[in-house]
Amino acid sequence: MSVKQGFTASAVRTVGFVKREMVGVFRQPRLLLTLILAPFAILLVFGLGYRTQPPPFETLLVLPSSEAQLATEEDVLGEAFGDSIDLVGTTSDATEARRKLRGRDVDLLIIGPADPLNSLEEGEPAEFLVVHSEVDPVIRSSIELLARLSVEELNRLILSNIVSEAQSESEAVDAPLDALRSNTDSLVQAIEGDDTVAEQNARDALAESISELEQETLASSSLYSSVSESLGTERDSPFESLRSQLEATEGPDQEEAVRQLETQLDDLEGRLQQLQETDPDLLVSPFAADVEDIAELPSTPALFYAPGVLVVLVQHLAVTFAALSLVRERQLGLTELFRASPLRPFEILTGKVVAFLLMAAAVTAILVGGMIAFGVTLQGNPWSLVLILVLVIVASLGLGMVISSLAQTDSQAVQYTMMVLLVSIFFTGLILPLEQLIPPVRAVSFLVPGTYGIAALHDIMFRGLAPSPLIVLGLIVYCVLFLAGSWLVMRRHVRGSS
Repeated sequence: MSVKQGFTASAVRTVGFVKREMVGVFRQPRLLLTLILAPFAILLVFGLGYRTQPPPFETLLVLPSSEAQLATEEDVLGEAFGDSIDLVGTTSDATEARRKLRGRDVDLLIIGPADPLNSLEEGEPAEFLVVHSEVDPVIRSSIELLARLSVEELNRLILSNIVSEAQSESEAVDAPLDALRSNTDSLVQAIEGDDTVAEQNARDALAESISELEQETLASSSLYSSVSESLGTERDSPFESLRSQLEATEGPDQEEAVRQLETQLDDLEGRLQQLQETDPDLLVSPFAADVEDIAELPSTPALFYAPGVLVVLVQHLAVTFAALSLVRERQLGLTELFRASPLRPFEILTGKVVAFLLMAAAVTAILVGGMIAFGVTLQGNPWSLVLILVLVIVASLGLGMVISSLAQTDSQAVQYTMMVLLVSIFFTGLILPLEQLIPPVRAVSFLVPGTYGIAALHDIMFRGLAPSPLIVLGLIVYCVLFLAGSWLVMRRHVRGSS
């Protein structure tokens, strides 16, 4: 037989095997629907029912006295605590509050210190105690974070009240400001009258007035100075500018220096007025945060999880097809027929891979179409998406065939594929970020193709980026290794243990 005839015969046998596998699958529609719809339905319900924002903790604030100022500011406290805490009330009865917590009538207690002044006098912070009865470690971590944020909000409210009261005492600034004006007028008159002694006295009095006014406004002016220095946008202190200008009045151009001094005095008076009118909350919390998102992320959790669900379903489908195929052939005794036929292991492997690849690709196309119809956008190159999904399918088929060498029955094969599915749910980044896994455990993630596929699809679909070369290379190496392992399995499957 010529090389051409041999190649043609091999191609015919391979195509025949492709047809055989596809017909065998389509004769079991119930199995096909179970493999696709059951996991998809479970994950779909999870995606639609999952909320990114947990329900707020119903919280009771316990204070030493029912007449405490915070007890009268429930609305202000509720707004300050934000959406994570639902302040249901305040009380001074700690025993009753703990009873409500044990009875699950409330989720949290925030208990104020009994004698805060004593703690402050001893140089220690007065501690608020946050009490809960949660057992979930994730929720416990959230409560610890909320405890710190809640106490920070209480500190901010108290400081805001202090600043507000200080601002209301504006008469403390009026006296040194009037003295500053009066001494400036005295300096002008002394210069005009060419009275050297009066000039020096006026300058000394003016310098003293500047220092006195600076002390009265030290807190507010220091805040603005600290904010500017923190960000590298320092402004000259108005008081230093006044002192410099006062020194300039001793120079040759005294009249111009005095005019500049009066102008700076007007500017200082305007800035002091602005400080007095500034919102106390702004003085206590001068910084705010905003978030800019440059990734095209979906609007709901279900849409975010859709690419990961797609990869896991495709992987599960391909692994199950490949694993059950070889096991069923052994159970039906077809192995003996293959050994007696001219079929070669490579032809059988190629036929199975092509058949299952075509069927998995058809299912994947339907799932991708449905995913896009539900609102998931494709920001990147569609051909990158196709490449990754094909590599995931081929790698999964290789994994399934290797699994089949370990299974003796259908039930064993299904158990192994379910173990792979469980690993895919928890270790591929589908639900939990890979960065939250310690390195030795994270290595387990890369034993399944879904890890590579999910990472690549997030880049392609949400960020509009090409998949990482390491991800593509990892999938290619995975395909080569497991297809080589599949060829060895097929070789033993056809030729026997000999």
